[in-house]
Amino acid sequence: MAVEESKLKDGTLTLGTAPGLDFSCQVTNARINSSYDDDGDAQETLCGDVIPAGRKLSGRSLAGTFIQDWTAAAGASITEYCYDNDLAVVDFSYVPNVAGPTLSGQLRVEVPAETYGGDVNARLTSDFEWQLTGPLVRTPPVAATTAGAREPAAVGD
Repeated sequence: MAVEESKLKDGTLTLGTAPGLDFSCQVTNARINSSYDDDGDAQETLCGDVIPAGRKLSGRSLAGTFIQDWTAAAGASITEYCYDNDLAVVDFSYVPNVAGPTLSGQLRVEVPAETYGGDVNARLTSDFEWQLTGPLVRTPPVAATTAGAREPAAVGD
């Protein structure tokens, strides 16, 4: 099997009710995180065998980094969106790249720990992690188009 490599590029991140607000150009890092916990305790049987504890999903989140943009026009700033929607549950749609799946659902917006500043005369960024409040919906990508592909030659050519 050959190596397949996916890149985070030319994707989208939209927050809010469809069509939502597209903040893709502010995001420099985005990912879905999953966490798991033990489900119960390991069990030892009379013969000495041990059945390990089970595992269960304890949560998922959308995490990453965005460029602070608090000087952007009203309604266009992801920094201001976080403050305006602090602790609100909103719809989201995340597409890592044009050939990738659409990941969507609902999440709880929280203001990142560091906003409105950072190092002097440097690009200012904020790290975020927003907990999903329901299931992650994964929609497979639409089949890649063959635009630009050569048409097969007609019989007799």
